Order: sequence, then C-alpha cells, then structure tokens
Amino acid sequence: MNRDQLYGGGIFVISLIIVVGYVIAFFAPQLSLPPLWHEWAVGLPVLLFVLAVLVISMWIGWTMMTTPPPAPLEPETVAETKTEEKT
Repeated sequence: MNRDQLYGGGIFVISLIIVVGYVIAFFAPQLSLPPLWHEWAVGLPVLLFVLAVLVISMWIGWTMMTTPPPAPLEPETVAETKTEEKT
C-alpha cells in the first residue's frame, strides 16, 4: 500500500471511532449512561463551531489590518491621450 493510502485508512478508522463514540454519548440518557455525556456531546461541537467561526473572523481581520492598501491609479492626462491618437 502507498503511504497516502495508509494515512487515509488511519484517518478513516479514527473518524469512525469518533463517530461511534459521539453517537453513544449523544444518546447517553437512553442507554443508561451518565447524562453528563449527553451534555458534552451537544455542547462540545457547538463550542468548537463557535470558536472556529471566531478564529476565521480574527484571521480575516488580521489580514485586512496588515495588508497594505493598493497603490492609487494614476489618472490619464489629456496630453497623453492626444499623442496616442496621432500615432
């Protein structure tokens, strides 16, 4: 197997384990597991989503703040236009 295929397989297996754990934690009260698991299964993804949106907003703001403004366009003068028309 190729190394990329091994990495892909590893990512797949880890993701599958996380999905199974998340579904079990989400339905924790119905499965007679501690109800705290259900709260974490709902709250943690919401927290991560909010943090991801805020970090992306901060990155956009930082980029806009540190990027220099574009150079102004020089207006075309009338003399240059007339000389170009003659040639």
